[in-house]
Amino acid sequence: MTIYESSNYVLKYSAYGKTNTSTSKTEWLDQVNSLPTTFTNVNFDSNIGWYDNSLRLSGETVYTTINYLALDGNPSTGRTIEFEFMSEKVNANTDVIMRIGDTSGGHIDVTPISATLYDASNNDVIHTNFKSNERIKLSFIINEVNSTTDSALVYIVNNGILERAEGGSGVIFTNTTGKITIGKSASGIRLYNLRVYNRALSYIDAYNNYVFDSDEKGTILAKNNVISNG
Repeated sequence: MTIYESSNYVLKYSAYGKTNTSTSKTEWLDQVNSLPTTFTNVNFDSNIGWYDNSLRLSGETVYTTINYLALDGNPSTGRTIEFEFMSEKVNANTDVIMRIGDTSGGHIDVTPISATLYDASNNDVIHTNFKSNERIKLSFIINEVNSTTDSALVYIVNNGILERAEGGSGVIFTNTTGKITIGKSASGIRLYNLRVYNRALSYIDAYNNYVFDSDEKGTILAKNNVISNG
């Protein structure tokens, strides 16, 4: 089976290979347009900063801002927001450890045990639950309204598996002010990578990204070979 990274993303960040001893430790650039991030109260030590191919943050005054509007424009023409992370050092299960957008419009809130996509009126459109202290990749996929397949459906793909779907017809997700905030919470997060696409990925695209980014490609592919040949 050929594994590839789904192309044509409009935003991509990866913490792979980043270290606290590097001279460029305070620089984290988007791989499409070199969009920088802003680090606030990040000390780049053994507890905060780059850790094992992830950005590790904890503390209510410790955070990183990506100056990108992931839900700007018209997400209903197709949008995918994908991120791989782990929650840790949990203070409360309701703490928001990452927010994509803000409460003035559509946004995604990630807590130590859940992730939720809200519409522009702050209604819960779709959500998923998971365990803390486990690495997970989530893809929030908004299908284009009036597309020939899966019109207006909203999906969550969890570690390469389509987990759930909800109808999104007539739902407004637009957010013209909310950027991406990582951390700023009493609970901790480790963020490995993040991508945004101005299109709806297919299930196969999301699966390929999951395998492409995984440290256990061989194990995942072996399991799928057993399933396909069984």
